[in-house]
Amino acid sequence: MGYFWGVLGTCLGSLLISPLRNLVDLSNVALLYVLAVVVMAVSFGRGPAVVTALMASLCYAYFFVPPHFSLAITEGQYLLAAIIMLVVALIVSHLTSRLKQHADFTSRKSVESTKLYELTQELAGATTPDVVIELATQFLAASFGARQIRVYFPADFESASGPASPALLKQCIERHELLSRPTSQGRFYALIPLAAASSSQGVLGFEVESSTLGSQDAVEHIETVASIVAVALERSYFVEKARQTEIKHAAEALRSSILSALSHDLRTPLTALVGMAETIALGKVPADKQQQTLEAIRNQAVSISQQMTNLLEMAKLSAGKFQLNLAWQPVEEVIGATLQQVATQWKNRAVTVDLAKDLPPINIDAVLIERVLWNLVENAIKYSPADTPVEMLFKRVDEEMEIAICDSGTGISSENTETLFELFQRGKTESEIPGIGLGLSIAKTIVEAHGGTITARNRDGCGSCFRVRLPLGNPPCFEQMDGPA
Repeated sequence: MGYFWGVLGTCLGSLLISPLRNLVDLSNVALLYVLAVVVMAVSFGRGPAVVTALMASLCYAYFFVPPHFSLAITEGQYLLAAIIMLVVALIVSHLTSRLKQHADFTSRKSVESTKLYELTQELAGATTPDVVIELATQFLAASFGARQIRVYFPADFESASGPASPALLKQCIERHELLSRPTSQGRFYALIPLAAASSSQGVLGFEVESSTLGSQDAVEHIETVASIVAVALERSYFVEKARQTEIKHAAEALRSSILSALSHDLRTPLTALVGMAETIALGKVPADKQQQTLEAIRNQAVSISQQMTNLLEMAKLSAGKFQLNLAWQPVEEVIGATLQQVATQWKNRAVTVDLAKDLPPINIDAVLIERVLWNLVENAIKYSPADTPVEMLFKRVDEEMEIAICDSGTGISSENTETLFELFQRGKTESEIPGIGLGLSIAKTIVEAHGGTITARNRDGCGSCFRVRLPLGNPPCFEQMDGPA
């Protein structure tokens, strides 16, 4: 197309300007032809520009150099002018085309660098090999039209089949260079090693057009992509290894904490329980005090049972082996079940409830939220004087339900504020109050599983408040059914 426009444009331009040859100086005409050569070089490159320069010299001699409409140049100055114009046009076409190639190369490299930067940014957030491979696949398909993209890990070499044989994969790793083999219809299957700092991560295989592998720039671009992918795979491997190590250490820490709790917080009340039971069995308890001793044994057994339940629940929650059984229901039912438990264990303890009138049904797992309320109320009762009530407040705050459990105890010490909801953390490190520090951690896990938050702060004066916020969502419309006529 460039050659066609070079010939046609030069001829048409010469025909249009030729009637003005007596009015335009020959040097200006020569400059117009040089300008045409520059335009062709910028638009179509060196080849069309050279053809335009040759055609311009012929048209210049034919239309503008005397004798007109003839290529016979009688005067030496006109012949010299025509030759100079041709040489200048050729030099200008060469320089302009080189400048265009350089500009195109710079622009292409800039685009490639931008895409590589974007790929690097995306891979920086990839934490698993599957995500790294998916991003690399998308990039190669978009940039090179690649197909059948796959990463062959060292463990997969022996079982590899198809265009990537085990021998070819091993050869690619040993030679540290891109290898390829023809497939069909002018396409090649390429293999390039994924070499990282620590070790080889495998081999990247993909099918592309043969012209892609014939370009040195494209091959260098592919090698750069392979280096970036190799580093990302190596990093994802170390991230996964670090995560597994962290999980292992956390499991060991949890195991040690549970053993410590069992040996200290459970063995002591069990020893007291066995001692009181043996005292009764040996008949050493007066008849008038037997009922009181039996009550103490019962309370101790209930406390131990509660602690064992907390341990089992925390183990289940930590392992992620629980599912929310969500249902839309009024919060009053959960409150009633919690108050019933309180009345069973603390018959003489006052609990006040302040329930706002505009509370809609909420989508919760009633059993788990009841567990949260029970743990918070139990905590408040344990750490506040027996003659003070525990307050339960329920209200709506924007699109959330706020639940506050407040007491009139000694409050929360400043050093325990940050770690209060962690495993095996208690309000007071050394305390005669039974417990192993799991209630608040269980409550936090359940609340966060519902998409909510839980916080604690001291009240003005004395005591503390634990606040739970749960999202209300969009409850369905409950239609009232008409009764029988």
